[in-house]
Amino acid sequence: MHNHLLLKEIRGILKRDVVLTISLVLALVSSLFFKPDIAYIDFSVLGMLLSFMLVVAGFRQLHVLEKAAHVLFSRCRTTRDVAAVLIWLPFFTSMLVTNDVSLLIFVPLALITGKQIRLDVGRIVIFQTLAANLGSACTPMGNPQNLFIYYHYHLTTGYFFSVLGPLSVIAALWLAWLVHGLPKRAIQMEEQAATVENRPRAAIFAVLLLLCFASVLHLLDPLVCTAVVVAAVAVTDRRLLTLADYSLLVTFMGFFIFIGNLSHWDTVQQLHRYLQETRGIVYLAGLLCSQFISNVPAAMLLAGFTQNARELLLGVDVGGLGTLIASMASVISYKLYADAYPHLVMGWLRMFLFYNLSGLIGIGGLVYWLMVR
Repeated sequence: MHNHLLLKEIRGILKRDVVLTISLVLALVSSLFFKPDIAYIDFSVLGMLLSFMLVVAGFRQLHVLEKAAHVLFSRCRTTRDVAAVLIWLPFFTSMLVTNDVSLLIFVPLALITGKQIRLDVGRIVIFQTLAANLGSACTPMGNPQNLFIYYHYHLTTGYFFSVLGPLSVIAALWLAWLVHGLPKRAIQMEEQAATVENRPRAAIFAVLLLLCFASVLHLLDPLVCTAVVVAAVAVTDRRLLTLADYSLLVTFMGFFIFIGNLSHWDTVQQLHRYLQETRGIVYLAGLLCSQFISNVPAAMLLAGFTQNARELLLGVDVGGLGTLIASMASVISYKLYADAYPHLVMGWLRMFLFYNLSGLIGIGGLVYWLMVR
């Protein structure tokens, strides 16, 4: 009976997570033709992903970011001020806690606050999604594809920021222009104080977050960092161990094996040599592949064909704009908004595509012109 329930649960997960299923199928099929090797799996990437997941889960349970947002709201005097807080918070926090976590925190806050003071909630949720996807592109730990590329190519922190710094400036200017166009109506918000109930636990997770940063800066071995984080979480609150996105980790493992197997294929080796010589193609490939398979698997697949880390980084990060599945974080916004406003969801999708495709064409073209060609 227990095995039957376990198999049923696994089938349910595979049906819900299409990307996970694809990665496992690709790994299994490619292993029929090429002998897989455990060395294909980059345990440093998996370890750092798990570390950040656990640390962020700890902060989420303490509701630190929500409390900070309420303090900022109390200083707002117009609806545009509130909208700016709701949009800029995902932009900056996604740099530290990833784009999907940022949206899971601040989209519900926008839905609640929007009803209270009559904001254009649909537009703000779209701008939050843009902000989280673009903000997360600014740091190695902002999203899974950045962390993967950062460790896969053994990039230095200085080089990483030199590549994505200009994109961050372009993204911030575009968001500022979008926020400036929102309606401005006077409001009165209640004064609130930021209080953290469990300060000792908050301090523990702050230290763990610093350890993760030290690992990203190559000051601490990623696997040592992971061991410390897992041990600390197990002692502090072992329930957090169940909150990590293990399906994402398994997805990465599937793609690692698939890419490793594929590297032995002669055709792939020829494609690898071609992409070494054509940087613009790598950028455009990252941009376009992200639209159809999402930017995390796009980064992992293309990394098997090229050593042009710079163009791949830019391609998959800008490629998070565009279709709903270009960044899986966007699906989170869609689900949350659809649950709250099911009768308005088609109009929201049209507006989502308008702003995202505009950003993809505008920012994507500008990045290509200034940084790739």
